[in-house]
Amino acid sequence: MFYINHRLLLRKQIICIALVAISDILFYKHPIGWTAGLYTGLIFAILIISNRQLLAARQSKLIAFCITTLIIGLIESPSLLAIVMSIFGLMSLIILQKRKKTVSAVLWLNDICRFSEQTGWQWYKDFKSILRIRKNNIRYGVSFRFAVLPLMLTIVFSSLFAEANPIIGRILSLADFEFLNPFVSLFRWLYWLLAAMLLWGLLRPRFPLIDPKIAPDSIDLERWLNPQNLILSLMLFNGLFFIQNSLDVIFLWRNEALPLGLTYAEYAHSGFYPLLFINFLTAAFVLITFNESRKSLQTESAKKMVYLWLGQNLFLTFSAINRLLHYIEAYSLTYLRIAALAGMMLTAAGLFVIFLKIYNKYDNAWLIDANTLVVIITLYSTCFINTDRIIADYNVAHSKEVTGTGSNIDLALLETLGSESLPALHWFKQNARYSPYKTQQARLIITVLEAQLAQDRADWRAWTWRKQSQWNETSAIESPELINHHLPTANNQWQY
Repeated sequence: MFYINHRLLLRKQIICIALVAISDILFYKHPIGWTAGLYTGLIFAILIISNRQLLAARQSKLIAFCITTLIIGLIESPSLLAIVMSIFGLMSLIILQKRKKTVSAVLWLNDICRFSEQTGWQWYKDFKSILRIRKNNIRYGVSFRFAVLPLMLTIVFSSLFAEANPIIGRILSLADFEFLNPFVSLFRWLYWLLAAMLLWGLLRPRFPLIDPKIAPDSIDLERWLNPQNLILSLMLFNGLFFIQNSLDVIFLWRNEALPLGLTYAEYAHSGFYPLLFINFLTAAFVLITFNESRKSLQTESAKKMVYLWLGQNLFLTFSAINRLLHYIEAYSLTYLRIAALAGMMLTAAGLFVIFLKIYNKYDNAWLIDANTLVVIITLYSTCFINTDRIIADYNVAHSKEVTGTGSNIDLALLETLGSESLPALHWFKQNARYSPYKTQQARLIITVLEAQLAQDRADWRAWTWRKQSQWNETSAIESPELINHHLPTANNQWQY
């Protein structure tokens, strides 16, 4: 049972209503622009002002710095990932203030889940507490039933005066209540309710913390593994991985001729996702067999074999990255391929962290914490990368219409990227000498995207610093001298 400070509760109710009203003005049926950063910064400032203890710990100052940079990034160009990372940052600040110290990644994720679960119900618990307080002590609240009679009689007297006095009747007939129509909307009410629930959960975070002393039960592998068959398993795994890595060295790294009529593009694409799954299986096997509770399995021979196996997995991961890069070079760059590339790099980092864990005899909790930190740093960094611009520039510079080799440009994809692709499309328009028809299509897309960019600039809610920079760059790039030097000329070295 949590104690309720009535004045503080009333103050938070006013703040919550004000924040819901501001979010309605900024976001409801409006495009999201720099206002995402403005609103996140407003919530951040209110939380700090209302609870100075949020920044008491040294780690909370680092989190606050990251949130501030994310807010600046949202003003520059909003993205779903940056918004989600900002929310996680705010929740982490509150959790850290409750725990008074940092905890493991597992406990942090549990606290995040409990915080999220409690957010949807906190308003209901507080509402019941308020009703109970008013029932026990009426002077802390005003009963709404006492307002019914005065309001009803006021309406009745106003109607009678309007009939009795033509001046009052004429004034009331001139009143226009059409402005209330937009607010009589079920979807708007649902938006207000959802926003109020989420904001109230941040303003009154009342959730139980999990006990850090509770440890999960380990898996019993005594029936299936002993030191001898573990070494045998690692020998077999190393043999299989050696065969796969040898084939990659011959055909992928040394560019030898492929057998059976295979092309390099087919070879590069066919094995990527199975290799990713292999890495996950390897990590799971090592975590289970080389954790702190199975010292009997971790002989010196087993450690040497697992080091060799992790090294082969790392080489296999770099081969998979090389496969993916060749496939992108043969075809084009997309969101999914960028995500796959980032996933393989994270996998390589995870394998290296596993090696450090076994070599330094750390426990699995350290391993989970280290991998979680790597993922968070990666996602945080991604918030500041202009992925759309990278995709547009790369695909245009490596298109068949420009270089005479490779894959055809996907103009529909560039159009979906929005105004980020305008500089690349301008460059394509001037350099696509192998396809006049695609050049004409590019001009039409440029016209559409520039009109959309001008419309976004005209709307103060949709404006962002990046869109303003795009407008300035697009205006300047009309110069042929600038266009010819905007993108590098592609140089395809792999033959497909």
